[in-house]
Amino acid sequence: MKLHGVIVAVHTPLTETAEVHEEALRRHVDYLIEAGVHALFPLGTMGEGIFLSEAQRKRAAEIVVDQAKGRVPVVVQATSHCTAATIDLCRHAREAGARGVAVIAPYYYPMDEPSLEKFYKDIAGAVPGFPVYLYNNPGRASNAISSGLAARLHAGCPNIVGIKDSSKDLILFQEYIELGGPDFTVVVGTDGLVFPAMMVGGAGAVSAVANAFPELMVALYDAIVGKEYAKARRLQFLVNKLRIVLKVGPYLAGYKEILRLRGRDFPTMMVPPLRELNDEERARIRAAFAQLPPEVFTGTVAG
Repeated sequence: MKLHGVIVAVHTPLTETAEVHEEALRRHVDYLIEAGVHALFPLGTMGEGIFLSEAQRKRAAEIVVDQAKGRVPVVVQATSHCTAATIDLCRHAREAGARGVAVIAPYYYPMDEPSLEKFYKDIAGAVPGFPVYLYNNPGRASNAISSGLAARLHAGCPNIVGIKDSSKDLILFQEYIELGGPDFTVVVGTDGLVFPAMMVGGAGAVSAVANAFPELMVALYDAIVGKEYAKARRLQFLVNKLRIVLKVGPYLAGYKEILRLRGRDFPTMMVPPLRELNDEERARIRAAFAQLPPEVFTGTVAG
């Protein structure tokens, strides 16, 4: 498997008691695959994975893999609070039938490069032959993966096969591509940079926007691959405007509300301490949604 294309950072639907809502998650997986996305990335930042219990994370991973039924690859975000717990989640993802795991740098404690290198080697060694993707998100983890470290890990661990980069640093992104070499897959983790990241050699994007607007993100990817660059620029600008609407209110809550506004039967519950929109925020996002141009719903723009 070579990860590419629109890789959806799958939201986790929840019941009123903050348990994983199995029926809604299965419906959402079908919706995304039928819309043409290329892979699924559950339990990352957009999936609230860090706040779910290990049992909830394992169950959600099982549901996504089972419902995907091999139609698209599933790469599970598997980082936990320590090496042992992360290894447990990686092994579970492998047993559940995932096509790989993504592992963010350890969070909270500052880590020097030798510590990060050992962490990732321990993870890779615990699941030999199973694809491991590094996940660079220094804004969340407070620990960054340098391009040199990524290259050394790829050279020394055959199953460390790529990286998701959410740093928003296009220079670093290019270094990952250059130093990692042709067998190292680099995908961007920021919807606002899909076009420029792919133009310098990125294989695709882990997309939050694709949860509610898969058509738009698939159209953007197809335009870039098809070298329709004027069209791709216009689609990227639409994505950027849409991201402003999605960020109304507390973190992540707007994304779930937009799914509801698009007619999806998707619960808006959040894992505490994340919270739902209040009435004023809900009114603001609905007003903004009503003003969106029709192109964001279809991904159809002139070239």
